[in-house]
Order: sequence, then C-alpha cells, then structure tokens
Amino acid sequence: MKAMRNAANPRPRRDRGFTLIELLVAIAIIAILAAIAVPAYISYKQRAVDDHMIRDLKNAAIAMESYYSDHQVYTDSVTDLITTGLRQTPGVSMTITLTSATTYTVIAAKSNGTKPSYTLNSTTGLIQ
Repeated sequence: MKAMRNAANPRPRRDRGFTLIELLVAIAIIAILAAIAVPAYISYKQRAVDDHMIRDLKNAAIAMESYYSDHQVYTDSVTDLITTGLRQTPGVSMTITLTSATTYTVIAAKSNGTKPSYTLNSTTGLIQ
C-alpha cells in the first residue's frame, strides 16, 4: 500500500533555515552576554591602569633611595631617577616634591584609572 500524501502540501517537508523567532532569541542572548562582559572589561582596564601607577611609585621609591645612596641628597627630577634605573610606564606622569631634606612625595597620574592619581609618602611609606 502506498503512503498517502498531504493534499494541501504534496511535497515532503524540508528544513528551510531559522525562523524569525529563533534569530531574535539568539540576538537577545548575545546582547545579554555583551551587557555583562563590557562593564567587566572596562573594570579590568581601570584596575590595570591603577596597577601601573602603583608599580611606578614603588619603582620610583627604590630609584630615589638608590639616588640618595649615590649623591647623599634626594632629587626632585624624574630624569635623575630614570638615569638611576627607573623604568617609567608610558602614559604615567610622575611628579616629585621634596618636603624636606629627608622626606619626599611622589605622585603618579594617568587617566582612565579608578583614581586619577596615587601618592607615595616617604615618611610613612604608604601609597594612597
């Protein structure tokens, strides 16, 4: 006995691709994932900028003490520290202020961090 065909559709059914609903659901899922990933990526980049500034301050403190042991005086020049061995991260600007003959502060600044700048105080040794 022969198989009966549907009178309304005499040809057998073939898959013809995705429906509009399936495409909209896929786009919605991608949009949700992007909404989660983009803020996390921005936060990661800000923390990386902060780490660059803090690392430069620690390296500047080491270079400052090295400069002091060679010259018996602290310097207010970043160029002097670079000749002593400081490797400054590109884009991070540093400012040195001598508060007395034996104390100094170093400020590292770069945009796009969680904070615009960090300060190293030689008296306390803290980075804020």
